[in-house]
Amino acid sequence: MGEIVAEVTGRLVAQDCPAAVTALKQGLKSLYPEVALLAGSMYENGLCLKRDWSKAVIFYTQAYEGNLAEAADRLAAGFADPANGLDVAAALWWALRGSSPRLEGCTVSAEAEKDPERFVAELNAWPQRMLATCNYVIGVLSAVSSEVKYPRSLGGKGVDVVLRFFPEAPRIELETGEAAVARVLGQTAGDKPRQRIDQRDASRFEAMVRSAVDIALRRYPQPRGVPPGSEIAMIYRFPVQ
Repeated sequence: MGEIVAEVTGRLVAQDCPAAVTALKQGLKSLYPEVALLAGSMYENGLCLKRDWSKAVIFYTQAYEGNLAEAADRLAAGFADPANGLDVAAALWWALRGSSPRLEGCTVSAEAEKDPERFVAELNAWPQRMLATCNYVIGVLSAVSSEVKYPRSLGGKGVDVVLRFFPEAPRIELETGEAAVARVLGQTAGDKPRQRIDQRDASRFEAMVRSAVDIALRRYPQPRGVPPGSEIAMIYRFPVQ
């Protein structure tokens, strides 16, 4: 699996589209979810393939059904994006299955979370301003989560990044370290800290997260009526435990 993804990625970097597409087609025969995720990304972003969100959805869904949770974040981010036609219900549905936090004011009943028809029915009762705000926040956070990866160069060393999103601003603040995580959770930092990376590596990792944030904020237009003072915190703990 890793070899297939590496080969397709290498061809993409080299801008050798015929070879990239050939390798992808061969790789898809393996039914590996990681290859399906890559195919979805290529269709979504028009990488060596004609941009086609509907085809991206097929491959992202296949990846999710293969237990690749990251695919849910990509689906939520894509459906929340006006460039793909904007489907708020689908964005919120997939966000529940991704890594974004449950947002106050953007939740449905437990029964609706499992029933698409009931899910849509409950959303239809929401004010349009509420739908727009939830779609915006979910789009930004899902897009960031789908892009943030743990750098292989750090080996197995741990890094904790807290992301605070202030949708009204809009602004995102980042802080690295276990103390930041403890404050969000209302706890005291543990007595046995995980293996730590040095400050230089932590700064590089934080810069990578910030780059993903900047792209996400440009991708989604801020709607009117975002509640003042609203704040959402997300915790990234790598390697994932």
